[in-house]
Amino acid sequence: MGFLDYIIPEVDKVEFRRPSVKLFCTFISLVFFVCVFGFSHFMGKLFNTYKTLDKKEQIFWNLAIVRAVYGILCTVIGIWSFFIDSELEKDVIFGTTPTSYFAISATVGFFCFECLAVSISDIVYRRFSILLNIHHWISLIGFSIILIVESSHFFGTRGLLLEMSTPFSAVCWIFLKAGKANTLFWKVNQFLLVHSFHLRSVVECSIWYVTYKHWNIIWETMPVAIFVCLYTQLTLVTFWMTPYWTYKKTVQMINPVDWNFEDVKTKTKTT
Repeated sequence: MGFLDYIIPEVDKVEFRRPSVKLFCTFISLVFFVCVFGFSHFMGKLFNTYKTLDKKEQIFWNLAIVRAVYGILCTVIGIWSFFIDSELEKDVIFGTTPTSYFAISATVGFFCFECLAVSISDIVYRRFSILLNIHHWISLIGFSIILIVESSHFFGTRGLLLEMSTPFSAVCWIFLKAGKANTLFWKVNQFLLVHSFHLRSVVECSIWYVTYKHWNIIWETMPVAIFVCLYTQLTLVTFWMTPYWTYKKTVQMINPVDWNFEDVKTKTKTT
């Protein structure tokens, strides 16, 4: 039984293979994250910290909230994929479940929102993050292909657990801007954030191990487009992104500085 079956027993009757259903789920996901962004901006106006931020930082604040919500969703689905799911493991290439369709559709909607928001922000504020753009665009392309071709849902849902660090990262930045880096809560959150990146490495290694176990069937049957996107992304996060972010967050735990906006000399208030 899939994760969604426990929440919505009738989910098995939904025809997720129909293009119109996939498109609808993706669109609803996109609208949901746009609403989270707008709600975050509305609620932020109630706090003095938010009001003192410049426009670029306010956008980053709202994006952090959206990413945190998405990260929580991914963590739940990822844990289900690793410890509860048994259907996708039967066929790592073409196995699908209602939960995997939901997760992949929601992810495509999220990355549609992310790529659009980040691109507009980069153009308006002339600030370009190579790592962030590479990660988001490859993810959007890869998950879109997975959804359309209906292959590799196993790898797609397990890969979502890599977003486990996102909620902690959002809390880290928001509390930095609020001048709360000297609090016990921030230090505990930062400790958990650093170790979530350590766990990301465990997840990445587990996917490499599954690749080793099923290499013959992966090489023979996995669609080429998915193969290229999956292992390009997996190579990048394993050997570049996760180690880099682990290092940066470890340094930040010792020296609580907002390095996302070093160009505007934004420092935290630790007094």
